[in-house]
Amino acid sequence: MTAHTETGTGPITTGPITTGPITTGPITTGPITMRFGSGQGIVDVHSDTATVADLAELTAPFFTQETLARPTGDAPSVWVVDNLPDGDSWTRLVFTSDFEPDRELWVDHERRRVAVVAPRSGWRTQQALRCARNLIRWQAYSRGELFVHGGLVALGGTGIAFLGHKRAGKTTSILSSLVHAGAAFVSNDDLVLAATDDGPTVGYGYPRTVNVRTDSLLALTGTRPELARLLDDVSHPANSYPGKQLDEVIGTTDEGKAIPESLWVRCAELARATGAELVPTHRVHAVVFPRFVAEGEPVGVEVLDRAAAEAALREHIEPRAVDFDPFLAQWYPRDAADVRAATIEHLLDTAKFLRLHQNLGRLPEATAALAAELGRTGTGER
Repeated sequence: MTAHTETGTGPITTGPITTGPITTGPITTGPITMRFGSGQGIVDVHSDTATVADLAELTAPFFTQETLARPTGDAPSVWVVDNLPDGDSWTRLVFTSDFEPDRELWVDHERRRVAVVAPRSGWRTQQALRCARNLIRWQAYSRGELFVHGGLVALGGTGIAFLGHKRAGKTTSILSSLVHAGAAFVSNDDLVLAATDDGPTVGYGYPRTVNVRTDSLLALTGTRPELARLLDDVSHPANSYPGKQLDEVIGTTDEGKAIPESLWVRCAELARATGAELVPTHRVHAVVFPRFVAEGEPVGVEVLDRAAAEAALREHIEPRAVDFDPFLAQWYPRDAADVRAATIEHLLDTAKFLRLHQNLGRLPEATAALAAELGRTGTGER
């Protein structure tokens, strides 16, 4: 077996493995293959039945699911295994992070395979989920679909996208829409948009964990006390990993447990805590740019003209399939910039653009103002 080591931090370099040999051989724990899909993107995941079942639960309802006899070769595949499959075309990649253990992948560029090689664990399942999700996202990017930094909810028949930079209030706005307006959840981040011939742009959700600021969570417990349970009942392994995320705490529980600055919450956990429905896709009728205002400043909605809307939108467009698994760029080299440009124009033509001024102490009022504005203008399913 020939293998090379690459690093996911800084420039990629190659060289011999220096961390000891990896045992190779066949899968030994009841292999099964499931094809996951979203839009026109597909990926085959090959692993033991328990891991595939875990991934099926984590990706529902965002990805379609179809059981296969084994990977067919007509789609990229993710192998989640104890031992590296035989072959001489595997390359080792390592991505480091301050928030979790090193992410080690084995990549077969020739056959478009990615292997996550480790004993079964929560982290192995999480890394496999990321691989599948990123492969589908890169396929969407190569088709020219538009990647924006934001999320999407569905309020009645109205799809509302919240776009903004980190800590602008996107997740807070989404949570408030779920709790105070009964909205359904489509996406919190990594929203992908595609133009259509028969109406507003379509937004696709992805099974990505929601990083929730604890102060925003606590601000909503007055309306939805069940949200407080998330402080003790979240399953993402990063919540218990001794990484940088545990450096900052905002207090302690009655039992003396530290309360972190933020939590990683699975979509299904968020749905249970808020009572919201999970929806894999929805048309986008409104694009909202939230911002926090100081105490005493007015909360409410500001309608943007087309020039202001376009400037704000372009500020939050992701230039590539985000920064996850950049090695996949060589699998999907097509840029399709012309298609993305047309999607931007389509979105500007078919959606209403707003700026939302909100305050953590007055979230119900801000959400009500947004719902009233959209209801007043007749924005909705069409």
